[in-house]
Amino acid sequence: MVSSTTEETGLISNIRLSSVGTSTVTAPDVVQEADGVDLAMKLHYIKSVYIFDKEAGEGLTIMRVKESLFYLLNDFYVICGRFRLSESGRPYIKCNDCGVRFVEADCEKTVEEWLAMKDQAELHDHLVYYRPIGPEISFSPLVHMQLTRFKCGGAAVGLNWIHVLGDQSASAYFLNKWGSVLAGLRAGNPPPTPVSLPPIKKLQRSENPPPVDKQPISLKRVDPVGDIWELPGNSKMGKFSFHLSPSHLSRLQSQVCRDSKIPEFESVCAIIWQSIANISSQESQPRKVTLFKTLPFDPKTSILGNNQIISAIEVDFSIPTAHLKNLAESLLNEATDERDGIKSVVEADIETSDFIIYGANLTLVNLENANVYGLKLNEQSPKLVYYNVEGVGDGGVVLVLPVEEDSSRGMFVTVTMLKDQMSSLKNELTNRGVLLNSE
Repeated sequence: MVSSTTEETGLISNIRLSSVGTSTVTAPDVVQEADGVDLAMKLHYIKSVYIFDKEAGEGLTIMRVKESLFYLLNDFYVICGRFRLSESGRPYIKCNDCGVRFVEADCEKTVEEWLAMKDQAELHDHLVYYRPIGPEISFSPLVHMQLTRFKCGGAAVGLNWIHVLGDQSASAYFLNKWGSVLAGLRAGNPPPTPVSLPPIKKLQRSENPPPVDKQPISLKRVDPVGDIWELPGNSKMGKFSFHLSPSHLSRLQSQVCRDSKIPEFESVCAIIWQSIANISSQESQPRKVTLFKTLPFDPKTSILGNNQIISAIEVDFSIPTAHLKNLAESLLNEATDERDGIKSVVEADIETSDFIIYGANLTLVNLENANVYGLKLNEQSPKLVYYNVEGVGDGGVVLVLPVEEDSSRGMFVTVTMLKDQMSSLKNELTNRGVLLNSE
């Protein structure tokens, strides 16, 4: 175990690193191949945080957490592997049981004090131990899991998950299964036995793939990153988050359309889209928009994988002067599925090129079907759930989580964008009634 007392912000201390692997040995020469959509996510990382109060954290010992992971990882042995490069330079995962990185940390705040602090999006990132793949690719863990103890006895569970492994539905499924295994061990149930899983992904690639008829709008080539799988320039990106109650959402929907129902996601995103255009120059208006929509995770068809819908639109009209209803209907009806195009382009060039999707254009992410609220500790639901993506391009990302409130659904929205635009966008959203003065 490596011990550290580094205190990045004065809030998190006593950081301790170790590794947890499987309780069984994976057969030799097992590999997991990634398809073109998976590899398009090479520079993106999913970050999630679950914050629990004291009642949920009782009995949550490090020994018990590691024991539960020890058995759970038998089913998720792929995430215990390490990347290798084929002779052509194409990445694949060698399932060699090297384990996931486990991080312990302490926080001198109570859960209530933490949740009352400002700049929540930036704050929650300190509860996730983020490290990109590299520079020694064959030794870099694919997943970091952090357990942070608050002064009051509450706890935060943070997960950093390279997006190549799968989308938010896949990472949430992993955490939900961990919660089930942990609950079983606490109840005195026998350790779970490995389940019968779908076969490892094997790809059938053509040496002469057909040309792509239309270059996908959502995909952007970037300069090759070499042995550190991280998008340069992340320091210029900032983030902020805000909550929309059900009544607040209804008011925003009425701004978009009074006589017909536009879904909440498209309504809110239309307002944010126009707000970003209002603070942008004519040349930099976000006329191209990428949409992510998660699908329910199906463990019967795939161990892991990127199965979300990725679509995009490009408009030729003025966004600031457009009616909000037209913008929302464009998002709802005109976006074209680009997964086949992404797969074809990346398959053809992955050995020589790197790509991004999040932030290649303004990117809107709908996590409605990701089941991110399935993790419970001591049968207690989390006080807060936070998801975001690391490795975002200049176009920015708007990520929307549904929130259940008294049988109604609210939203938790996180915006990642250029730091020099954040103040202007916050003012614009405040003027339009999206942000309240207290946020």
